[in-house]
Amino acid sequence: MPDLFTSLVETYADTVTKICFLQLQNRADAEDAWQNVFCKLYKTPKMWNKPDEELRKWLVTVTLNECRDAKRRLFHRNHADIDELPVAYEQDFDFNLINEVRKLPAKYAQPIILFYFEGYSVSEISRILSEKENTVKSRLKRGRELLKGVLTDE
Repeated sequence: MPDLFTSLVETYADTVTKICFLQLQNRADAEDAWQNVFCKLYKTPKMWNKPDEELRKWLVTVTLNECRDAKRRLFHRNHADIDELPVAYEQDFDFNLINEVRKLPAKYAQPIILFYFEGYSVSEISRILSEKENTVKSRLKRGRELLKGVLTDE
């Protein structure tokens, strides 16, 4: 069984890492959230043999919830302003775009991250976020409008 868990961590580590960094904007907090997500997976062996799509959706949901909980904890803790720090996440995406997505309210940032960075469809995002499809579509549209306004000003 440990080999199965190890292969699951190797398979899904990038997805969980990406979401944690984009949501938490801080390497240490993202690493903590990443570890908590995989601890939860370890404690839920019934998920280990689920189909790829079902397991991936479960992990994304758990990751978003863990990041949401971490943000609540961070809100009550004194910390330096991290908006001045560079993004800790490296990928082929434009850093200006990633920084602007990070600044969006969560209700717009989460659908944008899942749609554009993770490749989920609107219907999949609606199930993951427990929102109606039309709500996801309007939040994607509004998020794009907010990004367009900021990015064209630069």
